[in-house]
Amino acid sequence: MTSSGWIIMFVSVLGVSALLLWCIIKVLKSPEEAEHLHGFEKATPDLKPKD
Repeated sequence: MTSSGWIIMFVSVLGVSALLLWCIIKVLKSPEEAEHLHGFEKATPDLKPKD
């Protein structure tokens, strides 16, 4: 493998690893965000009583 290939591979792996680490930190540092979920219904529409 040429030196430019090694550089491209290193930059790619480093970028993906940094993105993964950022996502993990973002998820772990904001536990209160679970209360702000939108579009979640506790009962499905087919279980609602009909009038």
